[in-house]
Amino acid sequence: MINIHVKISLLALSVSLWCYAGNFEQGVQLYKEGKQTKAAAFFLKAAQNGDARAQYQLGYMYENGIGVTKNSETAALWYKRIASEYQNIPLLMEKIDPSEGIPMDLQQEPLTDAALQQFLFQSLDMPKESDERESMISSILSSFGLYPHEKNFYLPFVYTTQNYETFNQNSFPGYNKFNKNFEMEFQLSMKKPLTFDLFGLNEIIVVAYSQESWWQYYVNSSPFRETNYRPELWINIPVENDISKAITLKSYKVGLLHESNGRGKPLSRSWNRLYVNFLFQPTQTLLAEWRLWYATTSIDDDNIEDYLGNGHIKLNYFYGKHQWNMTCRNNLNVKHNRGSFELEWSYPIGHSRSSFWYVKAFSGYGASLIEYNKFQNRIGFGFTFSR
Repeated sequence: MINIHVKISLLALSVSLWCYAGNFEQGVQLYKEGKQTKAAAFFLKAAQNGDARAQYQLGYMYENGIGVTKNSETAALWYKRIASEYQNIPLLMEKIDPSEGIPMDLQQEPLTDAALQQFLFQSLDMPKESDERESMISSILSSFGLYPHEKNFYLPFVYTTQNYETFNQNSFPGYNKFNKNFEMEFQLSMKKPLTFDLFGLNEIIVVAYSQESWWQYYVNSSPFRETNYRPELWINIPVENDISKAITLKSYKVGLLHESNGRGKPLSRSWNRLYVNFLFQPTQTLLAEWRLWYATTSIDDDNIEDYLGNGHIKLNYFYGKHQWNMTCRNNLNVKHNRGSFELEWSYPIGHSRSSFWYVKAFSGYGASLIEYNKFQNRIGFGFTFSR
């Protein structure tokens, strides 16, 4: 009789677990199909029955207004609920594709971080209090929280119409050896979120660093021609009101950007920009950025705004797996009109989600800081590792 009761209990438990898992799996499938509202209903059923994966996903959806009415308090409740079952979070990473809605600060490489977390919970006596547990985990598994900022790219083949060897040798000493119209170009760019919601505006404060280099690889001794360094600090504030909805404004940010090439005179170039940036989303597949800046420069570069202007407009268009970027700068001076136009295209290499074919075309002034007042046309082909 006891065995019968045990079998019945196990069968009931198995059926209930299957139902809970089924709710979560159905929610995932609906989410990937773009039916987020229906997905939320299935996640709610699974979450109410203790599925930590569904609890987290509900918190994320309420935080970002995906398929549900945006509500930070409800999001916080689900996040707090999952905190007491922190050991179940790695399961979530195995079930939902990060590109389908998992914030980047919780994306993990399953063969490394997930394995380490499993080791922690099995081998260490984890604190019961969630804040202490979080502190211990972040101390052991810290990855600096670094993320891509601008594109991280490598262009092994770049053609330019600029003939650098013809530059005045008094102003550009050493440029007579750059006698090839082909060169390489690459960029490294990272950002680190410092804090979130410090002032109660749902804002995020971020510090970033970018470094872009132009390499005359195809000439004798293959010297680097120019490198630009760009440390940056900004605060980004999301907006949500009737006016912002009417004009599709999603957020704005205020930042400080320094750019220099680290050279001595006469090749030294540098300027600082205090800027405000507005992000719009006219359609689901189009993002538009409008940036205005106030610039200060070194004494020798006091006319840099005559060539690079006081702002730019940038459009990001997504078509399937293709991404197109267009950036336009102009000094808005009718008599001495100058500016630049840049067009970029990227597409995944094979089935990769982090490596892309990349084409970059540029026409105008300011391709690099040292030649901000030199007009040229450029086109390059290669790879980018962030978009």
